[in-house]
Amino acid sequence: MIEDEEMRGFRDTCRRFAEKEIGPLVDSAEASGTYPRELIAKAAENGFLGLTVAEEFGGAGGSLLHACVMIEEFSRVCAGLGTPMLGLGQRLIPAYGTPEQVDRYLAPIISGEKLTAFAMTEPGAGSDVLAMRGTATRTASGWHIKANKIYATGAPISDFMLVVVYTDRDKRRDGLSIFLVDSHLPGIEIHKMDKLGHSSMETGIVYFDCEVPEDALLGEEGRGMAYVMSALEEGRITHAARSLGVARAAYEASVEYAGQREVFGKTINQNQVVQGKLSQMLIDLTSARLHVYSAAELFESGAPALVEASMAKVVASEAAVGITDQAMRIFAGVGYINDAPVQRYFRDARLYPISEGTNEIQHRTIARAAGLAGRG
Repeated sequence: MIEDEEMRGFRDTCRRFAEKEIGPLVDSAEASGTYPRELIAKAAENGFLGLTVAEEFGGAGGSLLHACVMIEEFSRVCAGLGTPMLGLGQRLIPAYGTPEQVDRYLAPIISGEKLTAFAMTEPGAGSDVLAMRGTATRTASGWHIKANKIYATGAPISDFMLVVVYTDRDKRRDGLSIFLVDSHLPGIEIHKMDKLGHSSMETGIVYFDCEVPEDALLGEEGRGMAYVMSALEEGRITHAARSLGVARAAYEASVEYAGQREVFGKTINQNQVVQGKLSQMLIDLTSARLHVYSAAELFESGAPALVEASMAKVVASEAAVGITDQAMRIFAGVGYINDAPVQRYFRDARLYPISEGTNEIQHRTIARAAGLAGRG
């Protein structure tokens, strides 16, 4: 993507915010495993929340390209702290919610008053979504939700969650529905998980055995899977932008360190082996950037972007893993110490080939969409 003056200005704005407001919070948030709620208020003040929400709903009306730029710049400083800035609720609630749901849930997200989480994955039902066991059963006053969810990003700090469960298990794909569920209802237990990376972004196991009103249903009953699928392309592209930001942070840190670190009287960037590592990192980073922004541009054009979104997700996440691994080798012993940010990039990057649909699932999607899958 060749950025015009407006986009360059927006990138500069995102970068300044990330360095000024996110940067000082990183060490304490990562060490404590607690997300600093005040950061959300600052993001709201600067117009970053609701970036891609249409103006008619109180958002900024920005494009997916704007979202990718914001996520890249925020993730370059700290991927964990940048995670809540663009959630699934901002895509699904304005698309399928009632005016009352928009007022109650979307408006507070944009203003920074409320945080949300997405609860779909269950133990034993990750990539195989239809294997989930969670249900919502009609009652006299609404619905009874009974489900066990895992890996729910943001659940411990959420005010409400988008919960995907069966309303009719016999219909399989056409029997899933989404509910807007207040996180503090009686019958809900949330337990924070201890993770390898993204320590500053709280993730939870959630047990639901609760009552919700009739109007907690988002959109039509049985359309939950279709709603989630409608957001997949966009979600995979923004996920790739997060990978790009972390990869870029590791690359930039490596270039700087290699120009300062002296061994045998010479900076290590004069060593041909280190030059080879840095050049390959740049190649991989550039490839990831091209995939991310070309996929975003294609999506914005209105053309189908399923294959391109999956490819961007795979290329960028694998680039993040490879670049952060090489960064650890360039930093050597220094990088193994927790005071060095490079070890955080290394740990965070391990999430990206796994989340938002594993890369193995992405390869299956690409193969099927491109006509590469054999019959039988």
